[in-house]
Amino acid sequence: MPEEMVLWLSRRLPASCGALIGPKAASLCTLHGLGVKVPSCFFLTTLAFREHLGADGLRSRIASLADRLNEQPDSMQPILEEIRQFIIQSPLVDPVREQAAAAYRQLGANTVAVRSSATAEDLPGHSFAGQYETILGVTSLEGCLDAIKECWASLWTERAFEYRRRNGIDHRRVEMAVIVQEQIDPDAAGVAFSLDPVTGSRSRIVIEACPGLGEALVSGRVQPDRFVLRKKKLALIRQSTPNGGTHSPSLDLATTRALARHVRRVERRLGCPQDMEWAVRDGRIWFLQARPITAIPEPKVWEDRQIWTNVNTGEVAPDVMTPVTWSMIQLLFNPLFRSALRLAGVDADRGPVAGLVAGRVYFNVNAAVAAGRPFGLGPDNTAKLEAVFGGEQTKMYHLGEIDISDEDLPDLGFSWGRYIFSWPRIIYDLLTHSPRRGDKARARIKARNDKLRALNLEAMDTADLAETMRTSLWRNIDDVDLLYLATSAPAILLFEWACRHWLGEPDLALGYRLLAAQGGMADTEAGLDLWRLAELAHADSETEATLLSSDSWAANYGKLVRTEHGRQVLEAWDRFMTEHGHHCRGELEFFNARWSERPDYVLGLVRNYLRSIGSANPPENHRRLALERDELVEQCRRRLKDPIKRILFDRSLRQVRKLAVDRENWKNEIVRQLAALRRILLLLGARFHKAGILLGAEDVFFLELPEIESLAQGRVDSDVGRRIAERRAEYERNKAFTPPPVVVGQFDPQRHVLPRIDATLKELKGIAVSPGMATGKARVILRADDHQHVQPGEILVAPFTDPAWTPYFLPAAGVVMDQGGVLSHGAIIAREYGLPAVVNVGPASRIIRTGQLLRIDGDRGTVTILDRT
Repeated sequence: MPEEMVLWLSRRLPASCGALIGPKAASLCTLHGLGVKVPSCFFLTTLAFREHLGADGLRSRIASLADRLNEQPDSMQPILEEIRQFIIQSPLVDPVREQAAAAYRQLGANTVAVRSSATAEDLPGHSFAGQYETILGVTSLEGCLDAIKECWASLWTERAFEYRRRNGIDHRRVEMAVIVQEQIDPDAAGVAFSLDPVTGSRSRIVIEACPGLGEALVSGRVQPDRFVLRKKKLALIRQSTPNGGTHSPSLDLATTRALARHVRRVERRLGCPQDMEWAVRDGRIWFLQARPITAIPEPKVWEDRQIWTNVNTGEVAPDVMTPVTWSMIQLLFNPLFRSALRLAGVDADRGPVAGLVAGRVYFNVNAAVAAGRPFGLGPDNTAKLEAVFGGEQTKMYHLGEIDISDEDLPDLGFSWGRYIFSWPRIIYDLLTHSPRRGDKARARIKARNDKLRALNLEAMDTADLAETMRTSLWRNIDDVDLLYLATSAPAILLFEWACRHWLGEPDLALGYRLLAAQGGMADTEAGLDLWRLAELAHADSETEATLLSSDSWAANYGKLVRTEHGRQVLEAWDRFMTEHGHHCRGELEFFNARWSERPDYVLGLVRNYLRSIGSANPPENHRRLALERDELVEQCRRRLKDPIKRILFDRSLRQVRKLAVDRENWKNEIVRQLAALRRILLLLGARFHKAGILLGAEDVFFLELPEIESLAQGRVDSDVGRRIAERRAEYERNKAFTPPPVVVGQFDPQRHVLPRIDATLKELKGIAVSPGMATGKARVILRADDHQHVQPGEILVAPFTDPAWTPYFLPAAGVVMDQGGVLSHGAIIAREYGLPAVVNVGPASRIIRTGQLLRIDGDRGTVTILDRT
């Protein structure tokens, strides 16, 4: 019927009209009915399209040409162009022209947008988004009529035709309605998705925007501003602008959230994800069209959606783990973190808090985000944590290289009701895990370790050895609790506040100086004791000459025992090994030999110190730093005129100092226990080897703890040899890989490519963790056991540091590390020794070469390469 050639935007358009105006036009009526703002418009229905094709035999000519397309596929472009020209050049029949003209005049808009609305658009399983024509900026009736024909003709573009052909859609079934819509002159325009179109996450709303009309964005001619919001609370997750953010975003946050709120409501009312075009003018939001999102990405499997980081673990456990070590870590891990995670209402037993990536321990970022999410914490606001512990996860998150949606979070058992009812238990935990109680717990562990060390292990039978190992682990589990350290966290915040706001030191350099040369830290004492051993040997020329010879420790021992001074050195050596011999590189790994097992390595450190005496004096430097620190404390106290502030400053300083010392001493006691357990494992391995169960004594490290207990009790598994061989092979394969600090999904070494580094960089940026400036030649050391040595005045450059690196700090003028943060081991030791240090410098150890002249700024966090020799 002629009167149905034009329909107007209506809140209650009959359902039967949907076929006449197409889904795009019908969606505008739906939006209008939902109460959102839609520009005034009318629809030229498919009846008008049919009338146009029915005039002058146009339909039959198009059908004939369409048949030729199947017979002459090589002539597709000219045939399609001929069809389009037939549609455009044929005059409108009078009924169509008259009704379209009348509607145009009734609309009364100065400028209109003419949009296609094809009946086959966005059918289930097919998305025609962007296939058909939209003509903007139409300002006259004739221009509008011509634009209508252009929309009809766009059914026969090569892209639209090919898409229908590939998807088996009959060309003759597709008809075209046209939307003539008042064109908004917007401040900004764009598209909004009620899910993440890249990942398919339904917990996100993604908004893309550009200044002015959004057509350039839709057509891909401009890069948009991009806003990602959490759908539930409309919290902004990420905002990015093109060209590195050199211009102001085209939407402010309030408008972005208002837009997202509309999108969320429309999705809820329509019951499916929506792709919506919008425009903003003078703060008012208009919707230009909406369509269901039909091409939703298939969700990745759970494992591919997990994100892993080696923050902190890259320092304490840098190497591939053997099965026996990983089974021990799994045994201790949850007890270590359980009480601290309970503060956040999290059940440590329910989530993958840690796992292995290429055989190395990584923390699960998704679990950390799940723990912090109820309290508004996530990777988008954890820059502070990255400064404390290091890592690249926050930087990668803000760059859009990693993302974690709600669907990717593990269920850690949190609920507000359960959490509130757990407060009495939390208060009890806090009261029973004070630093003072932590001292007692650590003393109990030390007493057990001393008793274990004194046992005559060789005299025990095999079953007793295995039982001794098991009971040693279990007896210490109750006392090994991270909460003993976490209860001091408020003191850190108070100390930082006092330094920044009360003492006016925003970069915290003053605070770091107040933490220098505290003493009582087992790791730093190891380096100083080793230097004192060298000083003792230096006091006698014969003794010094003996140690500086190229002989092994065994040969030197035979010479030293013959002289009085030599015996004094041997006694000092034994005391050092008793106190510090449990250290080694990667000291959480059972497989790694300890200093006490490698006397020649320790002898090499002593020889380097002997050569450095006269050029450096670390014990004297340490005493001087302590005096300067005490004077600085008094200066700070005098600057704080308010007695309450002075008391709070004193208290927080004491607690932060104690925290740094306790952190290192806790780890020291745990490592002492592991060194003793390594002795047991070696004895068990030797006995299993002698019994013909293992091919070699060190095969014991490729068994898990329950398997070792079974063998010790006489339950021999016939497959044990095969399992060990497979695990050794996997261990060796993993050693050849270098996974990145942050791993997205499952690590595939075949697909992973190390990020390119710019070897021409002259200034590197990191985290300033120990104040001061230093200039000196670089000494790049990649492993703490490769027999390289730092000479006085050199700057140590390392991928990370643990207690085994402490002897390298003493003669150094400064420290640069790839990994780490304010509370990393290297940062604590650098502050203790008063060395300028910059950490988390990324690939510093791969860019800098030994011998290059460096300048490090421990206040600003920069490392400058002064030459390229």
